[in-house]
Amino acid sequence: MKNFFKRGVVSNATDKEAGEGDMAEESVESGAAEGVEGMSEVESSAIAEESQVERIEAELEVEGPSNVVAALQLEVKEHYDKYLRAVAELENFKKRAAKERSELIKYSGENLARDLLDVVDNLERAVVQASANPETAKADDPVLTGVKLILANFKSIFDRYGIRGESALGANFDPNRHEALASAPRGDVAPGTVLEEFRKSYFYKDKLLRPGQVVVASAPVEAAPAQEVAEPAGETEPQEGE
Repeated sequence: MKNFFKRGVVSNATDKEAGEGDMAEESVESGAAEGVEGMSEVESSAIAEESQVERIEAELEVEGPSNVVAALQLEVKEHYDKYLRAVAELENFKKRAAKERSELIKYSGENLARDLLDVVDNLERAVVQASANPETAKADDPVLTGVKLILANFKSIFDRYGIRGESALGANFDPNRHEALASAPRGDVAPGTVLEEFRKSYFYKDKLLRPGQVVVASAPVEAAPAQEVAEPAGETEPQEGE
């Protein structure tokens, strides 16, 4: 019985020591892992530099100093070229972003202004049609007077925000500002002169907002000269006495 209790005590002590050893190993491993995770960037860079130095020393032993120095100079040049390209790309990106932001602010009302042009065109057509009609062309006609006032208000707002129209009648055709819908032969004006205008060109500040639609003069077609009809060969007029 005493031997049994003695063996039990020894077994318990052995198990306890083994458990404590396992716990110690686990604590060491966890501490090492925490040390790696808690390593600062400075320590990581120091380790990287040490490995780089070791690599260079190994290359010096194998290839010799002159070859290693030449290789390092080439590597430095490549890294410096990459740095210069990265700096240039960053500066170009900054300039593009600044330009886009400036244009976005400058032309912020472009879409609204373009949509209002059709309204102004319709008001101008209404004034022209009403003025051509003797019944509504009276100075005291309230409808015509009201339409003129609305049109004047629109033009005042356009002037305030830098929106201006440009008539092309009598001017030379400009493909950057005009859209030719048709051409008509004319001999009294130079070819390329705008004869008729369906709608005006509009500008928003210094940018073309809408091209004008025009009819352009072309050179007149010259009539082909009449050709004399030649008599058939071998046929002659009969002479008298034959």
